[in-house]
Amino acid sequence: MKDDYDFLVKYGNIIIAQAKNPKTPVEVLMKLADNEDDDIRIAVAENKKTPVEIIKKLAQDRSKKVRAAIAKNPNTSVEVLAKLAEDAEWKVRVAVSKNSKTPVEIIAKLAEDKNENVRYYIVGNSSTPAEILEKLAEDEDWKVRYYVVDNPSTPVEALMKLTEDEDWKIRLNVIRNPNTPVEALMKLAEDEDSEVRKAVAENPKTPAEVLSKLAEDEEYYVKCFVAKNPNTSVEVLAKLAEDKDDYVRFGVAENPNTPVETLAKLAEDKDFDVRWNVAENTNTSVEIIKKLAADENEKVRYGVADNPSTPVEVLEKLAEDGDFDVRRRATEKLRKQHHEI
Repeated sequence: MKDDYDFLVKYGNIIIAQAKNPKTPVEVLMKLADNEDDDIRIAVAENKKTPVEIIKKLAQDRSKKVRAAIAKNPNTSVEVLAKLAEDAEWKVRVAVSKNSKTPVEIIAKLAEDKNENVRYYIVGNSSTPAEILEKLAEDEDWKVRYYVVDNPSTPVEALMKLTEDEDWKIRLNVIRNPNTPVEALMKLAEDEDSEVRKAVAENPKTPAEVLSKLAEDEEYYVKCFVAKNPNTSVEVLAKLAEDKDDYVRFGVAENPNTPVETLAKLAEDKDFDVRWNVAENTNTSVEIIKKLAADENEKVRYGVADNPSTPVEVLEKLAEDGDFDVRRRATEKLRKQHHEI
């Protein structure tokens, strides 16, 4: 017995590599399938060239890891997958759930499995049809429902249903699904949870009329994301530019669609971070850029140097700025422009 152990310690990795090798002869694989070492039998089970008769044999292996490896093998027959789908070990059934070759009838059965992990992986199977995903959208386990929302193949009907889920994390995840319709966003804009409303405010698909409503939200961070959203109307941006919260005005100054006149007003903001964002904004007029180039705060002047719209004469002035970082950035921009010429 000790000799066998010593042999495996010395040559085990070589044998496992042989068992995994698709060029290994069938007669060798048959012999390795009877090996006492689980890892060697697992390697045979994982081999995509392992013949049907060996797959059938290993599907009844005493080790659940070997049976799970067979369940994952893309060459495992429907007959064997059907048998493994009823395995007593849930990890084996999970492996069947993950197999993209698992037929719909077995998927439908596993979608009702008592173990939530099995149902969870059914959601992620590319072969799972829309009607099963819609059914799993009502699963008792929140992780399963959450994963349904994550699936890009989940039908709109299921997503709409999940906008009413009791778990706020699931409602939040609905907003992140690329297929979520505007109707769902409009509904979730009135959600009781501020994190959900914030996600709606941040979503690039949220229409201007919904953002206009969220601009009145009681939470400053919701308004902050409204201020940053490129769909926010000019009128709403102008209103948010006067908000008492610095972060909201900061968002307006960052928005690429903020008009020149609003940026001009924010260029005089008491908060230097707001002025810095104005300095960085490509919509800022040359007149304002020149003014901000003389700002008392070095971060604002750095923003001017960093702005691709800053004219050469301003960069030349900033190349002699009292702050090292401002001088360095202005000099880099001048060199780059000279090189491009």
